[in-house]
Amino acid sequence: MQKFFFLILIVICFPILTDAKQLLPDVIENKTITISAQKTGEPGKNFFYCSNGNKCSTEQVVREYYKNDGFQVMRAEYSFWKGIFVLVFLDELYPQTLAAKSENKFFDVEKSDVSTGELDKKLKEVKKSNIQQFINNQIAKHEQGSYIRWLDEWEIEGYKNPTEYYKSPIVQEFLTKIDNKTFCKVIKHILGINDRNPIGTPDYIVWNNEEMIFVEVKRKNETLKPEQIQWGEYLIQNNIQYKVIRVEER
Repeated sequence: MQKFFFLILIVICFPILTDAKQLLPDVIENKTITISAQKTGEPGKNFFYCSNGNKCSTEQVVREYYKNDGFQVMRAEYSFWKGIFVLVFLDELYPQTLAAKSENKFFDVEKSDVSTGELDKKLKEVKKSNIQQFINNQIAKHEQGSYIRWLDEWEIEGYKNPTEYYKSPIVQEFLTKIDNKTFCKVIKHILGINDRNPIGTPDYIVWNNEEMIFVEVKRKNETLKPEQIQWGEYLIQNNIQYKVIRVEER
């Protein structure tokens, strides 16, 4: 009988628990704004309508919101920053890929005996460089060498792989806009993460002539993962502009 009443209690409380708002650090809450879009009634990626009447995703609603406000919008989550990280430390972590062409897809194993001091030294050099020129030089160097999955394997934003995406007009503009200090703080943080995988980096980076913002996109009651919270806190603590944009239905 006790078991029966316990099950009834779970059934009654479950909707309340699932609808409960996620408790987030104040620094994240203070950087959160909510916008609205008409819903389609369909689940999944076509949950909303954009202002032109087309069905669209939560991410597309936010892209439209910023573009209508005069911002450039660039997708810049995990795979973007992982590839940039690889380019920054291409010479140190993947020297074998520069020395010879290889069709072996297991040839791109990261060198394991590189000291933190060596990587920090490289990052200090990058901080003094022209970021766009440096990344483009690294891309050219990589294209003369062997396959690296983080740079050559998957499509991103309609480009056949991250390397091609990095050569696109939007990324090239980003590389001219981001300041060296911010760029190096992001790379420095990736260095300190387990396996150097930047899981949780915000979905978009947007900018205009006055500011650049790292933007995490969520629906109204969608939860942030621990890694997303951690990245948000890190960016805020380092005076890098960050926002969570939530989209609610109207």
